[in-house]
Amino acid sequence: MRILDERREALVERERGLLESLISFLKDFGAPPEDVDLVRRALSDLEELFLLVIVGEFNSGKSAFVNALLGADISAEGVTPTTDRITVLRHADEPVEKERRDGVLEKGYPNEFLREIAIVDTPGTNAIIRHHEELSRGFVPRSDLVLFVTSAERPLTESERGYLELIRDWGKKILLVINKADLLGDEAKVEEVRSFVDSGIRSALGLTPPIFFVSALLARKAKAATSAMERDALMKASGFSELEGYVTDLLDEEGRVRLKLESPLGVVDELNRRYRGAVHERLSLLEDDFRTAENVESQLVLYKEDMGRDFEARMAEIENIILRMNERGDTWLEENIRFANIRELFRQEKVSERFKREVVGDTEELVDERVDELIDWMVDRNLKQWRAIVEYVNRRRQAEYDERLIGEVGDSFEYNRGQLLQSVGKNAQNVVQRYDRERESEKLALSIQGAVAQTAAIEVGAVGIGAVVVALATTRILDATGVIAAAIIAGYGLFILPNRRRKAREEFREKTDSLRKRLGEVVRRQFEAELNRSVERMREAIAPYTRFVRSEHARMSRASEDLATLDAQTSALKEEISAPGVGPMPS
Repeated sequence: MRILDERREALVERERGLLESLISFLKDFGAPPEDVDLVRRALSDLEELFLLVIVGEFNSGKSAFVNALLGADISAEGVTPTTDRITVLRHADEPVEKERRDGVLEKGYPNEFLREIAIVDTPGTNAIIRHHEELSRGFVPRSDLVLFVTSAERPLTESERGYLELIRDWGKKILLVINKADLLGDEAKVEEVRSFVDSGIRSALGLTPPIFFVSALLARKAKAATSAMERDALMKASGFSELEGYVTDLLDEEGRVRLKLESPLGVVDELNRRYRGAVHERLSLLEDDFRTAENVESQLVLYKEDMGRDFEARMAEIENIILRMNERGDTWLEENIRFANIRELFRQEKVSERFKREVVGDTEELVDERVDELIDWMVDRNLKQWRAIVEYVNRRRQAEYDERLIGEVGDSFEYNRGQLLQSVGKNAQNVVQRYDRERESEKLALSIQGAVAQTAAIEVGAVGIGAVVVALATTRILDATGVIAAAIIAGYGLFILPNRRRKAREEFREKTDSLRKRLGEVVRRQFEAELNRSVERMREAIAPYTRFVRSEHARMSRASEDLATLDAQTSALKEEISAPGVGPMPS
């Protein structure tokens, strides 16, 4: 490119900055190397000649068209795919060829048209060798102008539509050339083909490119003719003059500069569109993931609340057993510590047996039974909650979404997310599969029993919780009957018996009430500790997934903001480039 005036130089610098920002974004995002390389090439292409890329199916006459455009037999022609690789035509003082490492063939040729413009002749859009088509597609984003050549014999095939869609997506200026127009015959047939092509492109792709009907064969003959009359007649019949005039006007220095500056912005737009679409889809997916994580947390909160309510109901059953023993004991003491029972009170062993039978009764068994039921209930509910988490995570892992869009930008997001969900689900499943209900019940029972024994400050060994409760409630009361009997022997019974009876009843009530409260506190404390431990384990199981969702959501939100900034900068550059006066520096 020639020396630019200050305004154009400023635009180029801003465009460089924009492309460098996009490169930085892509690298930070973890984009595939080919996307980064594409922008790097767009950056370096700013310093290169104007790039005119010619594409179309094989046998559409691309090579003949190139030869007619340059007025020389540079590209091989034939009915079979003669252009089997990318060929870049540049100006040279004499014909020269060299093959680049990437398989592209460079040809130098002494032609004035090539002094300011490099031409890329591509294999057919339906190339037999896939590599050639991929190379061809790789040049489209780099092009400053695309001449799409189709044949009048078979215009706008399905593969051509797909290729035009690719060109459109990269935001490239397109000229549509319908070659072999001489085979159509009359003007009516030409208009029929024009209408078919125009409506097809407009409806399928939303494009309205200029359409030119030419005969490269007649144009090539015209440029080789020695007679001016013959040359003029052939050129007129070829339709080439109209195309050349349009191209000449379009590609004057100002036009070339404008298209050259607009070309990288098409790359920015297309990559922005792709990544913005992927980011949008990922944010939507991550928001669903957020809701999944929040639902798990909500379920755990509700689980704790439900467990707390159900526990209180079950604990009330245990406390009621002690209350009923309390009531029986109060009645028994009232009825049995009397002067009429003096003989029996001296028989401590018999009193003890009666008290245990009539007051204690099945209290020990009932307490143990209810505690065991509480433990089993809690263990079963824990297992059920673990299973619920496994099912929930697995449902999320198996949820359907657009994997193509989510993963199309090529970083490791989808892989990481999939692996993480699989890992979280597997870990939770392992807990369920290894959940030893008997062992968990035994651990919880020992924990509660140990806490009760510690509070009671007695050695219970393998004795159940019911036995501890009964022992604590009855020991001193049975001793009290012996004290009362001794007092009566000493001659004080008549006076102290009512007082001793009242005191024994009060002590029993206080003792059993205190015992009931202490037992409730101990079991509640152990229950809450076990519940919190279980819930925390569940949270830890889901935590890697939750952390991933948070970090990825923050990353995608930043990416969305960065892309919005790039989009705004691109739009501003487009407006300035399209404004008048971006052309050559005035002389």
